[in-house]
Amino acid sequence: FKYVISSESTMTQIISLSQETARLDFECSVEWRESRKLLKVEFPLNVQNETATYEIAFGYVKRPTIANTTWDIAKFEVSAHRWADLSEWDYGVALLNDSKYGYSCHGNVLRLSLLKAGKSPDPDADMGHHQFSYALFPHKGGFQTGRVLQEAHQFNNPLIVRNSLIT
Repeated sequence: FKYVISSESTMTQIISLSQETARLDFECSVEWRESRKLLKVEFPLNVQNETATYEIAFGYVKRPTIANTTWDIAKFEVSAHRWADLSEWDYGVALLNDSKYGYSCHGNVLRLSLLKAGKSPDPDADMGHHQFSYALFPHKGGFQTGRVLQEAHQFNNPLIVRNSLIT
């Protein structure tokens, strides 16, 4: 698919399924020339929970999906590593990525920030060509029993097949 973001920016996306995994993969190529804009992807899910789970260094953190206080409203985005997950006790969906680190979940909508066109401190930050991937991974159970960590690792470290001559 090719999307026209604006007269200055475009995005080409390949969406694929594989018989080896339950993931839905998105490979993206973006020409980004925006000013004061934020590009996000969002997925409304058929999953309800008061908290979402995010991978951080050496573990994970849970954040509320409903903003009840001004403190909750201020936590509009979570800095996380390879995945974010919204799960009920028997089913969940994880959003995996290979190079993006800003997630949010409000209600049942899981989001990932893809590109930012801020003006400070560097007005040219993120301008130009970008290649990145993300994936949706539905699973049984919570993120631990649903093998989200393993799937995120496989997504970020795919096996590389090479021909070689063994003598």
